[in-house]
Amino acid sequence: MSNCDSTTEVTNDHIYFGGEIVNPNADYIVLFKDKKHPDTIYLDKNNRFSHKIEDIKEGLYSFRHNPEYQLVLLEKGDSILVRLNTLEFDESLVFTGRGARKNNFLIDMFLQNELERENLQKRRIRQTPRQFKKEQDSLFELREKRFKSLTNKYELSDLSKKICRSSFEYDFFSRYEMFLYKQQYSRIKNINATAEYPKDFFDYRDKGDFNDDDLMRLYSYNRFLNHYFTNSSYTKYMNQKSFSKSKVAYTVYKLDLVDSMIHHSYIKNNLLRGITTNFILDNKNDYTSQKVLDHYLSISSDKKFQTELIKMAKATARLKPNNIIPDQDLISSNGEMTKLSALFEKPVTALYFWSIERKDHYIQAHKKTDYLSKVYPDIDFIGINTDDEQTDNWLKTIKRHQYNLDREYEFKFPKCSSDELVIHYTNKVILVDRDGKIINPNADLFSSFFEKQLMSYSRLASLEKQKTVLD
Repeated sequence: MSNCDSTTEVTNDHIYFGGEIVNPNADYIVLFKDKKHPDTIYLDKNNRFSHKIEDIKEGLYSFRHNPEYQLVLLEKGDSILVRLNTLEFDESLVFTGRGARKNNFLIDMFLQNELERENLQKRRIRQTPRQFKKEQDSLFELREKRFKSLTNKYELSDLSKKICRSSFEYDFFSRYEMFLYKQQYSRIKNINATAEYPKDFFDYRDKGDFNDDDLMRLYSYNRFLNHYFTNSSYTKYMNQKSFSKSKVAYTVYKLDLVDSMIHHSYIKNNLLRGITTNFILDNKNDYTSQKVLDHYLSISSDKKFQTELIKMAKATARLKPNNIIPDQDLISSNGEMTKLSALFEKPVTALYFWSIERKDHYIQAHKKTDYLSKVYPDIDFIGINTDDEQTDNWLKTIKRHQYNLDREYEFKFPKCSSDELVIHYTNKVILVDRDGKIINPNADLFSSFFEKQLMSYSRLASLEKQKTVLD
């Protein structure tokens, strides 16, 4: 395989994809365009792999090395080598070989998008629409220059040009949608106050394609679609002659809007699934959850997603205050098997969940729980790792950071346990009493309200102690 990009015409019908994984988490990677037909590629004794691919559709593929994903753009004639270090997966990822330039551009755009969007959220987008547009236009021009430099210097196919440009263009589209939501719809008021917006503020919407098969795996594209349908649903729903303030009615309207505008089955089913999942997770009423779920089932065509959401709705219904938490098999830091129900020794136990994949999160989560355990000694804080096939790396991580090994566990069956406990967001905490009864199934570790909750639970724990002494 060549280590240099070639500008000569390539006539090969196959693709070579290989590389090296530093500090591997498993002895294989998985390459797929859709999850129905994955290719499992094994590493050799030097942690390298090589794979020849024939008769496949050109375009964006995902490659996974547990527990992380990233995209790679593959076209006939490509001979791509990838090198990455699992300790800094995205940041260390480098492509070489024929077809590397377009992929290095994509990973650069991905990292830059993440950085700029994070900065926007930290600043809470406190700008006027005009100021915001001016700033984003300047940043967009810099991306355009980088894109033109790439295409002027190297010969890329029309497909490569389209995906490379879309990787940053749709991210900017999503920022405008995010700005609009933060400014107006998040408070659901002043819905028609667009007079202060520059006339060309929404011009990008005319450029968006809601059914683009080439972009269906692209992160920035999917982010834009999610933001767009949130905003568009609010606008169209609130502008009806008569509407209900019911969250159920709005969610059903949003599902129908996606159904009417999206014809691509993969894109449509992903959006429908996300909208329904968010409603069920945020909702406390089983009856209304079932109404939304039933409507979703009537318009979805993905049987796997349907089964997944039916199971999730049932699991969510079981995770109610005063119900006994579903018992789970765990592995302790010394390798022993135990049950979740065996851990509830104090009046209140706080179960929080983390993954090696989210380094910033697990470091902050352990700092927060270490602090809270000192402030609230009657509450036990137990960390549970949710990663699949990660035992060795999990042990290395908790020992390297010198976490309390007596308060660290991992799920024996991560997928099953995560489904039963409905672990769909990283900040989730489940609070249970000594008998395993659920106190709160959906606390947020980093919420400002969380400590207030702990304070009240701690008082209850103190009262229980006093009662035990008196008895």
